This record gives sequence, structure tokens and C-alpha cells, in this order.
Amino acid sequence: MTGPAPPNIPAPPRPVTSDRPARGMAFAVFGSLLLTLNDSVAKLLSEGWPVGEIMGLRGTVIVTAILIIMAIRGNLSALRIQNKPVMAVRALSITAATFTFLTALSLMPIADALAIAFISPVFATLLAIAILKEKVGWRRWAAMAIGFVGVFIALNPGGLLSGEPAPYGWQVAMLPVVTALLIAVRDVSSRRLVSGDDSLAIMFYTVLCVAVAGYATALGGEWVMPGDFEIGLVLASAVFMFGAYFFQIESFRFAPVNLVAPFRYVSLLFATLMGFLIWGDVPAWNMALGGAVIVASGLFIWWREGRGKA
Repeated sequence: MTGPAPPNIPAPPRPVTSDRPARGMAFAVFGSLLLTLNDSVAKLLSEGWPVGEIMGLRGTVIVTAILIIMAIRGNLSALRIQNKPVMAVRALSITAATFTFLTALSLMPIADALAIAFISPVFATLLAIAILKEKVGWRRWAAMAIGFVGVFIALNPGGLLSGEPAPYGWQVAMLPVVTALLIAVRDVSSRRLVSGDDSLAIMFYTVLCVAVAGYATALGGEWVMPGDFEIGLVLASAVFMFGAYFFQIESFRFAPVNLVAPFRYVSLLFATLMGFLIWGDVPAWNMALGGAVIVASGLFIWWREGRGKA
């Protein structure tokens, strides 16, 4: 998350070290492209391969790469996380989000799943109100309500709006909604992480949890031996995910968060293009309209937060 970068959004960004917003925005767009490529590869794998195996094998590749990088840098000691309970919440929420989003990708078009999952900023704001006691004014309350209207339009339960429900059913379309909620839990818990914690260490424990859960799920079912093609796709997915993480982190070094964050929505355009080129998917009118409403809601919330207003 793949997702609104569902399971792949990095931990709290490092402070801006250089005032080069154009580079920051370019890195954010490229990171979104890599996330979409990762989601596309994951969808290809999930169509004939158990989700648990994808989570486990891809996670193994990424965890190994992180350990090698940290060993080369000589900072394996950075694996000591200061706020372990919050790290556990973050890792578990991402693990569950990865499972629900990969399952969604196996059952519905990639652009549809991503559009619905972009409701996560709304959930994050609601959780921040409930848990962090943040103050929110009527404008953001209105934006959140509009966001949920967008979700209703996109889900089109029972074909209520068009008379033609999506072939995968609104129940399947609820999977990205659950993913969005889990991503919001991740985002809110990340605010409690100590700023001194190493970003690679945070990613290490998150991906390790995903991999272990994936293997546990896979071993509970029938293990499917991967061929050379599947192994190649797993490696490609791991490279795309790790690259997306790197470019997202780097984007925050060159531009402020409120400038970079909206560019995460570019992945929806990439997902629509990938869905059409690979699977011939064309979003239904209600999905396109609902997705646009969700994105507008999220952008407004980020804009208000960036200005420090409720």
C-alpha cells in the first residue's frame, strides 16, 4: 500500500535539509510510480499465488537487504527501537493492511482498490481526534464527511446508484476501506515514535512482522512452489517497494511535508494506466467520481494541516 501507498509509507520523515522543492516533488512522483509498479507486480502474483507466500518471500528479500545495508554502514546497533509498544502497533497494523490490500488486488482492479484506500487521511484525522486529542474545525469535519460520501459512491452497494454493481461486489470493495483504516492506525502511531529511531530500523521491524505473518498464513494452507517467473516477480516487487521507500524518504529532505504529501495521489493515475495496459480495466463512472471525491477530501485535509489550521 501498497497502497495510497498502502503498506509502504515510511516512518516520520527527517527534517528538510535542503530547499530544493522541485527535486522533492520529483522524488515523490517517482516514489509513487515505484509503489504502483510494486502493486501491479503484487496483483500479478496474487492472481495465482497465495497472499501469505507473497508477503513472506518479498519480506525476506527486503529484510535481508536492510540488514546488509545497515551492516555496511556499521550501524546494526540502530536496530534498538526506543518506543517498542508503538513500534509493535505500527508493525501489526501494516501487516494486517498488507494482507487486506493484497487480497483486494487479487479480486478487483488495482485503480479501484487504490482509489478507495485513499480514504486513509480521513480515518487518520478521526483517530487523531480520538487518540491524540487534536482539535478539528468544521471545515475538516465537512471534508471528512465528503470523503465518506466518495467512498459510498465508489462502493455503489447493491448497484444503488447505477443499477449495475461492480462484478466483484461491494463486500470485496470493503477490503481497501479496512486497509485505509489500518494505514491510519499506522500513521497515528508513527507520530509517537521517537525521532531518534533509525528509519531503516523501523522499516526492518515492520517488514519482518509482515514476512513472519505471511509465512504463518502460507504454512496454514497449501504451499505453492514458485517457479523462476514467480521468483523474478517477487524480486522485482521487493526492489520496487524498497526504491519507493527510499525516494519517499528523500523527497522529504528536499521539500516540506505539506508540499510533498499530495503527490502521493499521483499513484492513482499510474494505477489507472497500469490497470488499463495490463488487464484492460476501465474504471466505472461511479468509481472515477468516488475516487475524485476521496482525493479532493484528502487533499483538503492535508492543506488545512499544512497551514496549521483546524
